[in-house]
Amino acid sequence: MKHALLLCASLFTQLAQSQPELTPQQIDHWLERDHFRQIQSQITTLPQYSQDPALQLAHAKALTGLSKTEEAVTLLEKATAQFPQDPALLHLAAQQQFALAQQASIFSAPGHAKAGLKLLKQAHQLAPDDAAITTYLVGFYLQAPGIAGGDEAEAKKLAAAQQGETAVLTQTMVLNADEKTTEALQLLDSALAKTPQSARLLSQKAGLLTSQKQYAAAFAQYQQAAAAAEKPKQKMEYLYQLGRLAALEQQDKTIGKQALTEFISFYQDGDNVQLPWARVRLAQIHLAEQNKAAAEQALQPVLALADKPEKLSKELKNLQKALQKLKS
Repeated sequence: MKHALLLCASLFTQLAQSQPELTPQQIDHWLERDHFRQIQSQITTLPQYSQDPALQLAHAKALTGLSKTEEAVTLLEKATAQFPQDPALLHLAAQQQFALAQQASIFSAPGHAKAGLKLLKQAHQLAPDDAAITTYLVGFYLQAPGIAGGDEAEAKKLAAAQQGETAVLTQTMVLNADEKTTEALQLLDSALAKTPQSARLLSQKAGLLTSQKQYAAAFAQYQQAAAAAEKPKQKMEYLYQLGRLAALEQQDKTIGKQALTEFISFYQDGDNVQLPWARVRLAQIHLAEQNKAAAEQALQPVLALADKPEKLSKELKNLQKALQKLKS
């Protein structure tokens, strides 16, 4: 018996030693690939977790990615109290308050929105040169109703105070909100003449062109944005849009398939919210090419999902009906 116990202990030790050590670098890799479940289950085992705002931010992002908004809010309330000078934590905390506002009743929604705005303004005060925070704040002012803190005049004031690329992005948002899309596109063209490899400007222009149903032009802009993207997640965002335009707006199917295949490979086995939709878009392209076998293969992982949002389920039903009509 003693020998057996020693043998089991030895095997357990060997197994533990064979497991790779969890590091912040591994967390960063999971975060980049949207492997939120792994982060949620393991990140708190890191000894430095309780004193590291970056790790707590990663944890909150994982909860957000898994649609656990209330858990994320609770974590972020504690984290922002512990690290009140961290703009990234404040920014994410604001976003989660806005998410709660969208889910809340008409009576409690304004309270969450105003709480989010307070956090967002704190983040901006701490990091006034952070483009992501600034553009998010301008977007909130433009889109939110006045009762929740929306303020078009404040958006214009903030946009006018920016410099460089952030100025172009925010002023374009203001122009578009004023239904001056032509002027917005002209502003982007002027900026792109100086910095033609700016992925953010290219994608901003692509989005505006899409809103104007200029799909071929938008497709070309997203191709350039994907080629110019500095970060993998940024590139994946543009690749998805290429696939979406190919599937829904009859753009180049070969490029669309390549873009979606790369997107799916990048987020394989992860929790990216667009991954099932990328598979659906790929199936739609195969369907348009009358390739029933490839379309069905693309859909298999989506059909196997235990929990599907209503919109996704509806799209799947439509696709399956179309596939049934298509001869093998």
